[in-house]
Amino acid sequence: MKLKHYLDLGVSKAELSRRFGVSRRTIRYWIESGQLDRDLSAGGTRYAARPRVAHKLDPCAEIIDARLEEFPKLSARRLFEEVRAAGCEGSYGGVRDYVREARPRPPMEEPVRFETPPVRQGQVDFGTFRFPWGRRQALVVVLGHSRLLWLRF
Repeated sequence: MKLKHYLDLGVSKAELSRRFGVSRRTIRYWIESGQLDRDLSAGGTRYAARPRVAHKLDPCAEIIDARLEEFPKLSARRLFEEVRAAGCEGSYGGVRDYVREARPRPPMEEPVRFETPPVRQGQVDFGTFRFPWGRRQALVVVLGHSRLLWLRF
């Protein structure tokens, strides 16, 4: 939409390529292929998701899922050996990648916010900052109550 607006204003293709960070050929392609005239409210892109590819590990996925449900910390190496013993084909890398995705994860704990009364707590740190004229050391203080940041070079 911005590209079309700038073209209507008469901005050159070279300037547009600099503004958008693409080559002039790309700008020219977008114009010539009619991509600027398509209706964006129609929705969707021209591409659909790729169809799922069958893997050698698919027949054994139920075995792996059942074992992981029973023993969530079971290693991928051990599961690979069990899958091989069950007669399924596939590589260790495939089993490892599948286990990485299928392993049940414990729920994330919500962080406990630590509140302090005023003038009780502050965090202090030293930092190094790089400027065009050189490096400078700074003392950084963050107050616990108000989260006020204080910086002194």
